[in-house]
Amino acid sequence: MDNFFAEGTRVWLRENGQHFPSTVNSCAEGVVVFRTDYGQVFTYKQSTITHQKVTVMHPMNEAGVDDMASLTELHGGSIMYNLFQRYKRNQIYVQIG
Repeated sequence: MDNFFAEGTRVWLRENGQHFPSTVNSCAEGVVVFRTDYGQVFTYKQSTITHQKVTVMHPMNEAGVDDMASLTELHGGSIMYNLFQRYKRNQIYVQIG
């Protein structure tokens, strides 16, 4: 992947068929380190990162949305992350469609 990820960038990291909300911890000397919101750390050579492996998280998805149909990235990870963000704000009911 040609993109350079700045430290602190929020991304979706696809690992073992799952999407993990993650943050770029560091990107130096051709090595990118990601930390998932669940505490896992993954390290990759920058030259091996593909768009299928890492995508930048849309800012709207970071805060959570009221209508699940308006999620810009729709996969299991984004749905669970949105529900978790709403749970933290005690907004447990959502609209679908």
